[in-house]
Formats: sequence, C-alpha cells, structure tokens
Amino acid sequence: MTPEAAKREAFLFLDQTTRRAALDWSAPREPTAERCSGGVKFQYLVHAPLSSTQSELADTLAAYWRSEGLSVERTQEDFGAGYGLVYAATARAQGSPGAAFEITRLHALVYIDSQCVAGEAGD
Repeated sequence: MTPEAAKREAFLFLDQTTRRAALDWSAPREPTAERCSGGVKFQYLVHAPLSSTQSELADTLAAYWRSEGLSVERTQEDFGAGYGLVYAATARAQGSPGAAFEITRLHALVYIDSQCVAGEAGD
C-alpha cells in the first residue's frame, strides 16, 4: 500500500466512524505523519462538543469498530469534580486502520491511524 492509499483508507474510516454520531465534528486537517516499524503511518484527529451521553457515544463507537473487525480495549476513569468520568478506547486489527477515542462530559475526540506503510514522514 502506498502512503497516499493509507491516508485515503484512514480518512474513509474516520468518515465512517464520525457518521455513527450526529455531532458537530471538526473538519479533519491534514494528517500528522509518524514513524513506525515499517516506515510511516498517518493520524487524523477530530473533535466535537458533546450533545449526547458519554456512555452512549462510547458504546456506539466501540460497537462500530468491533463490527469492522477491530479489537477494542475500553477504559473509564473518574477524574473528580473538574472533569468527571472520562471514557477512552483503542481499537486495532491487522491490515486495518487503528482508532481511539477520549470522551469527556464536554467533548469527544476521535483519532484514526493509518496502517504502517513503506515511506517517509514527508510522503
């Protein structure tokens, strides 16, 4: 897979993920490039103010990722009066983009990583 194909695949997965929740998602910017064991991977990040309950959104995103064959690891931690409960998850599968979320009572963040492909960060 080329770096451009990896970016397209990750972008499509991001789009499919954010369509699961009717939130006012930020427009994705150019992905950041990171070195990985096989070359380079690209990460997209979007965020949205939260208008649904945290647990429902966490359940929805995790269920979608599982339906796409990803292994999902979830956590939930209470950060007290300042932040409240924070839901987080990572999702991975061989041959697929990876994903993560962080959901606070005010915002949702979704990260999508492309597959690691041969190339350099400038590709």
